[in-house]
Amino acid sequence: MRPGSLSTKLNVHLRETELVGKIVREFGQWHDVPEQTVFLVKLSLDELVTNIVVHSAGQIPCVREIVLRLTTNQHELWAEVEDDGCAFNPLDLPIPDVAAPLQDRSPGGLGIHLVRSLMDRVNYKRIGQRNLLVLSKKVTQSSAVELP
Repeated sequence: MRPGSLSTKLNVHLRETELVGKIVREFGQWHDVPEQTVFLVKLSLDELVTNIVVHSAGQIPCVREIVLRLTTNQHELWAEVEDDGCAFNPLDLPIPDVAAPLQDRSPGGLGIHLVRSLMDRVNYKRIGQRNLLVLSKKVTQSSAVELP
């Protein structure tokens, strides 16, 4: 895997999740990131960007900008998702009881649970008026994709 980085701004629209997938796939190809890692990071970023777009609608202030950054070295891939919306730390959401019957579950929280399960680390920071989620995934050439 080759070291490198990329930063781009996204529109606050659901169609951007398709662009996120393309960006992650191309970044992975350019930097020889294993397909398994690309898939897991892409899935996590799709979920996060979708949540920002859907849940920021009607907020004051509304999200006007999403910034995506990808960075890799020989052993790890980092992804940062930054937005200028209301302060919200998705890591504060309780871990859902996925064993409970559907009718007994509270709505929401499954997406961030998925992201936490797929990534090795997920951190949140509020920097000034911006939310920043940082994800990292260790890269192994031979690991199989295991979904939670």
